[in-house]
Amino acid sequence: MTFKNIGILSIGEMGYHWARVLGAHGIKVCTFAEGRSGATRERARSIGVELVSTLDELVLKADLIVSIVVPSAAKPVAEEVAKALSKNGRTGLLYMDANAISPMTADALDRTITQAGAVYVDGCIVGGASKLDQGTVVYVSGPQADRLNGLSESGLQIKVLGTGATQASAFKIIHAGLSKGLAALFTELLVGANALGLLHEALDDYEENYPGLLQKISNSITSLPMHAKRRSEEMVELRETFNFYGVKPVLVPSVETLLKKIADLDGGQPPLPGTRRATLPDTIKLLSDKSFLQ
Repeated sequence: MTFKNIGILSIGEMGYHWARVLGAHGIKVCTFAEGRSGATRERARSIGVELVSTLDELVLKADLIVSIVVPSAAKPVAEEVAKALSKNGRTGLLYMDANAISPMTADALDRTITQAGAVYVDGCIVGGASKLDQGTVVYVSGPQADRLNGLSESGLQIKVLGTGATQASAFKIIHAGLSKGLAALFTELLVGANALGLLHEALDDYEENYPGLLQKISNSITSLPMHAKRRSEEMVELRETFNFYGVKPVLVPSVETLLKKIADLDGGQPPLPGTRRATLPDTIKLLSDKSFLQ
């Protein structure tokens, strides 16, 4: 399927790069930014995203709506889109939830969107926002997930997991558990090493004995002051999923707790795309100065 106009909710860091890549391939991107910050609106305008005045207008204009928000906002966004669809009577719109949510949440969203006459596709994004067209993969699942293969012509790497309406969400949170878990473990160890006056020695040791591992996880650590809240919500989704399926997690709640502690430090607003992040040692020293583990 060829897409001409795609609605993105919303233009945060990941949404920005979706709009950037799609726009570079001739796709018109629109968004509804009511209640969003001035920085978000300016970010959207800077790459040619059309800001529509109502959600009703968005669901009438778009061939596909992609929800890219924090996990706690996934359900409210889907419900608002469903209300707009029911109001104007449009049917057949493709709606993809690309958030880090549990399969139980995905199942609820599927019912909400389907009852409103749209087609639900479960999705997830594995990889960095800035590398969306350079290795990041968008996994999708659902009875009509193969229709999203059309996005492969627009700079995105699409992989269909299967026909299950919740497969992509389950895949994402399992992946998130590893990436966020490693970041949390390294953060705690390095804050401890800093307290012992051995930060640089520890960094050198990890690189020598586990070459490449710290480099792979470094960006996840340096971005923690800005993204810890969202990532803690991902761990909530993972914990609830495990509990639902009879698995009693031990490590996942600990990662959730650590991420919440960092989120409570109020690391400030996310930077505009392309701005420089702090170095790994700087981030560890910042977290040590904040005494978030005391």
